[in-house]
Amino acid sequence: MNYRRTSLVVFVLVTAAFSQIQPTYFGMSATAGVLASGKWPTTTAGSIRLWDTRTGWPDIQPVSPSTYDWSTLDKWLNDAAAHGEDVLYTLGRVPQWASSNPTDSICRFGTGQCDPPNDLNADGTGTNQQFITFVTALATHAAGRIQYWEILNEPQNAYYWNGTFAQAVRWTSDARAAILSIDPAAVIVSPGTGMHPSATTWTDGYFAAGAGPYVDIIGFHGYIYGFCPAQLPDTSVVYSHLAYYRSILAKYGQDTKPLFNTEASWGKGAERCFTDQNLQAGFVVQMYLMYASAGVSRFYWYAWNQPAGTLWNVSILPPGIAYQQILQELVGSTLQPCVMGSTKIWTCTLTDSSGVTKLFAWVKNGTKAYSVPASFQHYSDVYGTLYAVPTNGKVTISFSPLLFQP
Repeated sequence: MNYRRTSLVVFVLVTAAFSQIQPTYFGMSATAGVLASGKWPTTTAGSIRLWDTRTGWPDIQPVSPSTYDWSTLDKWLNDAAAHGEDVLYTLGRVPQWASSNPTDSICRFGTGQCDPPNDLNADGTGTNQQFITFVTALATHAAGRIQYWEILNEPQNAYYWNGTFAQAVRWTSDARAAILSIDPAAVIVSPGTGMHPSATTWTDGYFAAGAGPYVDIIGFHGYIYGFCPAQLPDTSVVYSHLAYYRSILAKYGQDTKPLFNTEASWGKGAERCFTDQNLQAGFVVQMYLMYASAGVSRFYWYAWNQPAGTLWNVSILPPGIAYQQILQELVGSTLQPCVMGSTKIWTCTLTDSSGVTKLFAWVKNGTKAYSVPASFQHYSDVYGTLYAVPTNGKVTISFSPLLFQP
């Protein structure tokens, strides 16, 4: 099935009444350089994801199973606590000494690190004790400071996970048992795969292999753009991608579980061509609107200080300011599904925490004249600058959403 053919049913699957958007909807990834700089992501509200942070299994036990180095992890956990943020930790790498293929050079983060442990067989049998021991030690050391546990990172890519579905399910079930024995309140998130065909095929195989009972949250990576396409990104595909993704989950009774978008931005490679920071700012706002209106519970931006989605570089950048503005508008508000009218203008209706109705509007390409509904006398841009609606009631709409309000 081609996921692009689901667009006709999008507005049936992306429905109705949502609860207020919580601060934790806005999550953030930040790479290891943040600790060195001392510049914690000041725009985040609720959650931080630990991946690309030098806090993986090979970083904590780089040499042998007998020694642990918790120093970097503790810095992240302490900073997260100081900023009032919960933590999503991604289990996705194996130390070379524990790897079933310690000379595997395909692995992105280090030789052998993408292969399952050497005591976990391809059919899912074996003790898997090395992994269990590590996860038990990690959960014990973290002592409840890690609230969410993501199993694997983009396992559809062999350079991240060069194992079988049976091994991935065993990895999940063993992690769940070990973590919940220490922290019964912990929440297990399924592997963060993408929503394109190769990734959704992996998700299908994972749940077909029996992973469903071991996960509480469905994770995915919501990139829609990258590798320098000629056109501007079309965020409307969020709905069709999610409709197809949910159809796979429904096959295995997993479609009622909350969805976490654990990684997305304009994407690796796009930083070479999608360089206009005002367009980047508009993209940030569009993405957070589309995923929130589609009922996604969390969205972790990737990344605060990384070229695939940079919001900060020594100082906060325009897309980072836009992130801060959309956060302030959405938290505590409810958002209806976004729709495209006959004039090709996309709109999203928002009701803020005071009961005031507001309206976001944008177009995919170019500009259009928009006849502003009479109930709105003001509008703001993605940076929060406020303007009065002209007396003729017409405002020019572009790629960067405008927010209309009384």
